Amino acid sequence: MAQSKGQQRRERERRAALQAQKAQERFIAQQQREAERQQRETKRAEAQADRDRKAQYLAERVAEAEELTSTTAARSATLASVLHAGLTRQALLDFRGMRLDFVAEEWSAGKLSDAERAPLWEDFAPPAPGLVSRMFGGDTRYNQAVQQARLRFEQEQAAHRQREAHRLAQLDHIRQQHANREEERRKHVDQHNAQVDALRTAFQNGEQEAVERCLRIALEAAPVPEGIPQLAEVGYRPDSGQVLVVRELPGTEVIPAETAFRYVKVRDAIEPTPRKPADVRQRYADLIAQLALLALRDTFAATSADLVSEVTVNCHLSTTDRATGQAIRPCLLTVSASRGKFDELVLDKLEPRECLRHLNALMSPHPYDVEPVKPIFDPDLTRFRLVDAHSVAAGLDSRTVLVEQTPNEFEHLVRELFEAMGMKSWVTQASRDDGLDAIAVNPDPVMGGLAVIQAKRYVKSVPVEAVRALWGTMEDKKAGTGIMVTTSYYGKAGHDFAQRNERLRLIEGPELKHLIKEFLGQDVIVGAKEPPKNRR
Repeated sequence: MAQSKGQQRRERERRAALQAQKAQERFIAQQQREAERQQRETKRAEAQADRDRKAQYLAERVAEAEELTSTTAARSATLASVLHAGLTRQALLDFRGMRLDFVAEEWSAGKLSDAERAPLWEDFAPPAPGLVSRMFGGDTRYNQAVQQARLRFEQEQAAHRQREAHRLAQLDHIRQQHANREEERRKHVDQHNAQVDALRTAFQNGEQEAVERCLRIALEAAPVPEGIPQLAEVGYRPDSGQVLVVRELPGTEVIPAETAFRYVKVRDAIEPTPRKPADVRQRYADLIAQLALLALRDTFAATSADLVSEVTVNCHLSTTDRATGQAIRPCLLTVSASRGKFDELVLDKLEPRECLRHLNALMSPHPYDVEPVKPIFDPDLTRFRLVDAHSVAAGLDSRTVLVEQTPNEFEHLVRELFEAMGMKSWVTQASRDDGLDAIAVNPDPVMGGLAVIQAKRYVKSVPVEAVRALWGTMEDKKAGTGIMVTTSYYGKAGHDFAQRNERLRLIEGPELKHLIKEFLGQDVIVGAKEPPKNRR
C-alpha cells in the first residue's frame, strides 16, 4: 500500500535528521581527531623544545668548563712567560713621556658673543595719517603719536645700550677668567716639566735620591700579570755604583690551583682537575726566579754603566706566620750580579732557576712553604746607604777557589772577613784541622761580647761532632756566641743541634760566598759540594 504524502514527508525528515546526526557525529569525531593530533603535535614540540633546552644547557655548561680551562691555561702560560714578556719592554725610564704637553683650550663665549639687535625707529614709528584723517585733524593726533613713539624709542635705545654694556663687561670678565685659567695651566705644565728635566739631570748626574726615585718609578711602572705586586724599594750607593732592590713577591695563591675543568652531567656540576702540589711548587719557584731576573734586567736597562755597576735584588713575601699568626716578611730569594756578568746572559733562552744558580743566588729551598734565606744585603735601606766600601782581601778575584787555599790563606781570609764585619781583638789559637779557632770580641753594646769562631775548609758535609765540639769550646771559654764557618754544608743533625742552642751560628758555603762578596767586595768560587736538597 502506497505511503501517503505525509508519511513520505516524515520519512524524508527522519532520513535527513539521521544524516544530519551522522554528519554531526562525523564532525565531532573529526574535531576530536584534530584535537588529539594537535595535542600530539604539542607534546612532540614540547618534548623537542625540552630536548633543545637540555642540549643548549649542556652545551653552555661544557663551553663554560672549556672557557675556565682556557682561562686557567692562559693564566699559567702568562705566569710562565713573565721574563720573556718583560724583555719586550722599551723606554723603562721615559722622561719624555713624563712631560706634559700644553694644549690650549678653545674659548667660547656662547650666547654672550651675539650682540643684541639695536632698536630701529621703524619698529616704533606710528603709521602716517591718510587723507581723510588729515581732513579731520589727524595731523595733530599723528604728531602726538610720533612724540610718544620717539620717547619709547629713546628709552629702548638707552636700555639697549645698558644691556650691551653689561654683556660686554660679562664677556670681558669671562674672557679674562679663561685667560687666567690658561695661564695657570701653562704655569703648572711648565713647572711639572721643569721638575722632570731637573729629575733627569739629577739622575744622569748620579745623584742618589734621583737615581732611587727613577728606578722605583721604572720598576713599579713595569706591567706585570694581575695578582703580582709591583711595589719595590730601591737603595743606591753612588760611590760604588751598587743598587739594592727590595721587591715584593706574590703569594702562592697566584699559581692556578687547577689544570682544567670538566662538566659532570650526572651531578650537574663543573668540577676542577687539581694541579699537583709538586707542579704548583715548581711553578711558584719559577715565577719568583723570573721576577728576580726581571728586576735585575730592568735596573740595568734603565741605567748606564757609569751609574750602576752591580745590582742586588732581595725578594720578600708579606704573609702570616702559620705558627704564630703574626705578620712576617721573609726573604725568599736574594741575588747579586755585576753588569758585565749580567750582560753575558741570553735572557730569552735561559732557564731562570738555572740562571740563578749560575749567579750564585740564594733561593729558598722551599719557597712555597715560605722557608726564608738570609739576604745578601739587609733590606734596611738606611743601613745599606751608610755601609762603607771595604778595600781588603785584595788578592781575591773571581778565579779564587776557597777549598784550594792553604790553611794559612783560609785562616787569614776568615780573619779579614770577620774584622770587616766589625769583630775586634782577634786572637788566634793553634788548631789541628784546616780551619781556624779564634776568640774575638764583638763591640756591639747590645749583641756583642766574646765570640768563638771556627772555620772548616771542607769539601763534604761537616759532621755533627764538630758542631758539638764548638759548643764545648764556648762553654770552656765562657763565650756568648759560637760561629762555625765552612766551605761546604752541615747535615740535619748539625742544624738541629744549632737550633736547640740558639747561641750557635752556622755559616755554609753559599752564605760564606755572599758574605765575602758583601764585606770584602770579592766574588769567589767556594769549590765544595752543594748541600743535598732533601737534607731537611
